[in-house]
Amino acid sequence: MATRKIIGIVFSVIAILFSIIFLIQSDLNINLKEYFDYSFKSYFSLSYFNQILPLILCFILLYGGVLLIIKPIKSNPVLALFGFTVLEEIVFSWFGLISIDFPIYIVVIFFSIALLALWIAYSDTINQKHLSLKEGVSSLIMGTLINALSYYL
Repeated sequence: MATRKIIGIVFSVIAILFSIIFLIQSDLNINLKEYFDYSFKSYFSLSYFNQILPLILCFILLYGGVLLIIKPIKSNPVLALFGFTVLEEIVFSWFGLISIDFPIYIVVIFFSIALLALWIAYSDTINQKHLSLKEGVSSLIMGTLINALSYYL
């Protein structure tokens, strides 16, 4: 039980730190006038999704970390979603299908956390319920859709 909570806290802290790093490095506009412009064309562009994809990944990791602390049985699909999304993005960048703009240390840390998240989701090492086949396949499909929408919209 203590291991589960420590991993949840570490996942949450890393997600918050990387969210701050990604917000500082992104070109997102903080001008509130544009948010009430009601022209959603800029929000459905490829460059916008490429800027918020790291934040989406951090929010998924944060949600998985919080669920590990509070309700560990419900955390498996979220951890699998994070793991599949990050691993697909990294593997697709290795094959040259997409290009990611993350620094190498973030790629290494996200890759390690993704492997750990998938290991936690699919094993019963910290006394959780196993991830069902339906939850695993749906997490894989959702991760693929997140990557596809952010790079091929």
